[in-house]
Amino acid sequence: MRKLYLSVAALTLAAASASAAGRMNPSDQRRITKAREHIVPAVAKEFGPKARFVHLFGQGANMLAGVVAEIPEQPVATDDVPLLAIVQYDETNGAVRVVDREFKYREARAVGRSVALLDGQGNLRLREPNGRERLLAQKVGGDLFPTAKGDALVATLVGDGEGHETSVGFIDLNGRVKVLADGPGIDATPSISPDGKTVVFVSGRTSVASFFVTTVEGAAPRQLTNIGLESHMLFGGAPEGFVPPPVSSHHMEWVGNDVLRYNAGGGEFWKLNVRTGQAAPDLGGEK
Repeated sequence: MRKLYLSVAALTLAAASASAAGRMNPSDQRRITKAREHIVPAVAKEFGPKARFVHLFGQGANMLAGVVAEIPEQPVATDDVPLLAIVQYDETNGAVRVVDREFKYREARAVGRSVALLDGQGNLRLREPNGRERLLAQKVGGDLFPTAKGDALVATLVGDGEGHETSVGFIDLNGRVKVLADGPGIDATPSISPDGKTVVFVSGRTSVASFFVTTVEGAAPRQLTNIGLESHMLFGGAPEGFVPPPVSSHHMEWVGNDVLRYNAGGGEFWKLNVRTGQAAPDLGGEK
């Protein structure tokens, strides 16, 4: 299971490395700096001086952060990826509170007033505001992204070993799972539009990590970016017209129902029109 998480990440990270990263929108830099100023001392107080927060999930008042007990001194093996405790960070006022102090999670995401928690075995549970917790789905690979209404989420699902490695699924709060896209290789990193109709994801089915679009009804996926490119064309640098994939679903946000803004690596954010496939770096301006 842990090897699968890393293989999904490798799809996006390998292609993103071809991007001319290193540029960051000043407003994004301020958000990151502000988050560190609030989260770092809170984590040290709650978990001890060796603990570090290593992931941010979501935005705004419902942003969550993943915390490791300590940073390993040596690079970890594939099967030894540290699991996370979870805290909530409110971007609006800087408040930090512990959601779960056990180091057993791969990801977490706010879904409405509840929190979806994905453990190291691929079990996705929903913790409600009253503390009640229930199993939503199993064989979930990660990339949790909730609907704007907070009534469902999309995620990467793990294959059963007989078909494709991963697929993109829609999971409602009753635990019903619907596969939306399941192509050769890896389909991952889904995100759903604010109107709850459009699902964008990254696929390696053409040998180059590219954006595809489908619907919550599971329409045939349509390629949006890097059309006509093949993996050998990336040797020596990104070719003209290459659109880097996101580094994860946790650094995605929608600018209306048609435009997705995402982190392409190195702090460089891009904007993608999910109707036309047009994409470009988002280099400046206030957010």
